[in-house]
Amino acid sequence: MIRYFLNIICVLFVSFSMLGQELKMTIETEEVLIGEPFSIHYSVISEEKIDSLIFFDQEDTFSAKISDDQKSDQVSSTYDLEILTAFTDTNYQSNGRYVWRGTYEVTGWDSAYVIIPPELIYIEDSMYVFPAGLVHITSPTLDPNHPLYDINESFTELPQDKFLFLKSYWFFALILALIIALVFIYFKRKPKKEQRISLRAEFLGKIDRLEKSKSFETNLKEYYYDLSIILRRFFAAHLQEQILDKTTGEIEVILTKYGLDQEKVLLTRKLLTQSDMVKFARSTPSIEEVKNVTNYARKIVNEIADLELKDE
Repeated sequence: MIRYFLNIICVLFVSFSMLGQELKMTIETEEVLIGEPFSIHYSVISEEKIDSLIFFDQEDTFSAKISDDQKSDQVSSTYDLEILTAFTDTNYQSNGRYVWRGTYEVTGWDSAYVIIPPELIYIEDSMYVFPAGLVHITSPTLDPNHPLYDINESFTELPQDKFLFLKSYWFFALILALIIALVFIYFKRKPKKEQRISLRAEFLGKIDRLEKSKSFETNLKEYYYDLSIILRRFFAAHLQEQILDKTTGEIEVILTKYGLDQEKVLLTRKLLTQSDMVKFARSTPSIEEVKNVTNYARKIVNEIADLELKDE
């Protein structure tokens, strides 16, 4: 079964091509040593310019898979690759075609055949899947010409102290006094429990702090991305739905399902679509437009927070 699975990976590894777009996943090398860095590359190649592309990158660790046993029929054990360099992506043109390319630099700390699972990507509100991949992480080979040596240990006897018991008594007394002092200070300075703020106040505060940071003056793309994430997290908390991995079109369907009127749905779509355009299509709105979009976000939070939503 494992051999069958690896054959499928080899087929998928070549490339995925669909509707004028070609998806590729390549691994820098087929075999690496434990702790040796290697790169994983994801590419989207298109004949036409891509206006909207969303790829949810991983942080700190990259979740991969290994076989529990080379003779087992299951490939289900989790294997976490350490991310050495944060995910980076870029857009460029090559031979008249538009290319998006994203890269991880990772390493592994256990020997295994590691399966890089298929990753999702959203292109023009449609979901596609990158092919899977395989890398063999191996242990260093021992050199038989260099034998292992024992560690020679030596011990020194300490002279007995006639006053050891007395010193120990004062030591424990000092520790006890310190513990009592720390407990007293803790209860004296223990802060009162903070009253939980409403979702409206929490997310309006996040929007206010984002606007006051004026990050749009230095990184407009980052500002629009943060504003979009704030809204998505508000929807997730208010509607108790998984929103972060949804496309703009899917969010529109969810809001309609909960009985939001068309005006609020269209306002939400306008804001999320403009965020996508700034991030992926390199649109450059004016400062006035940025402030208007920020006010739209406040309006959406205020109006939706007032609604008693009904799941139809």
